[in-house]
Amino acid sequence: MSNVEDCNVIIENLDGTEYLGRTLKVNFADKPKPNKEPLYPETEYKLFVGNLSWTVTSESLAGAFRECGEVVGARVVYDGDTGKSRGYGFVCYSSKDEMETALESLDGLELEGRAIRVNLAQGKKY
Repeated sequence: MSNVEDCNVIIENLDGTEYLGRTLKVNFADKPKPNKEPLYPETEYKLFVGNLSWTVTSESLAGAFRECGEVVGARVVYDGDTGKSRGYGFVCYSSKDEMETALESLDGLELEGRAIRVNLAQGKKY
């Protein structure tokens, strides 16, 4: 599945159903396996997007940012335990110009009822 919403639909539809005489138990794995591959395509032209509405999906986030250029990848970050949005995400562009246009024009944009915050993404802090 490509996102938490898809997973929730599968869980809702299959958990507790019977298959070949056995009851299925379908849920989220306790801990994801380490993966070297990025969850979505990334570039160096990456923006942090905060104050997202709980209803924003990775797809709707990408759609909102496409007006400023070619979105290479976009994702909303979800809590691993609850499956709920953490209220922020990231968007990557194919060029610096597109990223800067989005940074200037989309900061404060109302997306699904909330004014979003757009900043340059910082590297992970360990």
